[in-house]
Amino acid sequence: MTGFTVLALEADVLTVELADGPARFHAVWLRDNARDDASRDAANEQRLFDVSELPDEVAIAAAEVVDGHLRVEFAPDGAVSTFDVEWLEAHRYDGRECRSPVAVPWLAAGFDPHRLAWSRQDDPGARSAATTALVRDGLAIVDGLAGGSNVVGPSISDVAGIWGPVRETNYGEVFHVRAETDPVNLAYTPRALNVHTDNPYRRPVPGFQLLHCLVASGTGGVTVLVDGFRAAESLRVEDPAAFDMLAGHRVPFRWRGDGFDLRRRSAVIEVDDRRVVLAVHYNNRSAAPFDMPYDEMSGFYEAYRTFARLLHRSELEFRFTLLPGECLVFDNERILHGREGQSDPERYLQGCYIDRDWVHGRVGALPD
Repeated sequence: MTGFTVLALEADVLTVELADGPARFHAVWLRDNARDDASRDAANEQRLFDVSELPDEVAIAAAEVVDGHLRVEFAPDGAVSTFDVEWLEAHRYDGRECRSPVAVPWLAAGFDPHRLAWSRQDDPGARSAATTALVRDGLAIVDGLAGGSNVVGPSISDVAGIWGPVRETNYGEVFHVRAETDPVNLAYTPRALNVHTDNPYRRPVPGFQLLHCLVASGTGGVTVLVDGFRAAESLRVEDPAAFDMLAGHRVPFRWRGDGFDLRRRSAVIEVDDRRVVLAVHYNNRSAAPFDMPYDEMSGFYEAYRTFARLLHRSELEFRFTLLPGECLVFDNERILHGREGQSDPERYLQGCYIDRDWVHGRVGALPD
């Protein structure tokens, strides 16, 4: 890149000019992340040393840009490492905006889910595009599958296999979303369902959910999706105190049935140490009685209800009818899903879960 140069060199800090402006790097950080063959395994990029093995006082003895790469010599051990400018750009921590590098929150207007035709599921480029969409948008649709009550052809497990194995739960490997006489879950009724994320009571929470439509609803049963990341960011802007309340308290979720008693505590809005939103866990049906201190209960409920009302804003609700032969794949810790109106009792979907790593771990591993 033009302008890539060393701006200042101190024993413990190196300042370089990058595309987005000057960036400072600590000597110990650069040494810990050294890219030379003595420090990293060339095949998997794992460190060949432990941080405890570094000298007590790591310093930079010399630094220069050579052929577009940053060459750094360290003291007192004399290690030398070369850093690509692209790598430094990707990992700069000085003056970097804290946001997800891959997720792009969306509004309902104009949103068009990415589609992967089943006939192209063996095409590496098509699979890569679908995987990218799952991480970027939180969802994608696989179409061209079989429909009807008696499935003949690719199953939902085959669709999951594009990314990884099905995660079995107490509902089985594949669960059936249709009206049941004695349902163990309200999803197995024709009732309308408010938007929610699935299984917040489970550890770990299922990362991605698949819903394959076999029989569509003649009336009602419209699918409603909300990008929880967009909703969380809207709350952060409009009511920072409410955002902090939901991000700062872990609340209990619980489900009992079929001989299981599943419990987990999590924040409704989960953030990392930089306040970047990592996940949204919202399922009022499965929320156990909240148990924060007395003095915080009223404030929490005010924040919780504010967020719940926000989730019903029309600009956030993406509505569509999932048709027979279509499979919706979505991030279960980002995309809230529900159904609008009393659905036809004949409506029949099959569902399953896969763990997050099978999707997120493939970003960058597949061809563009």
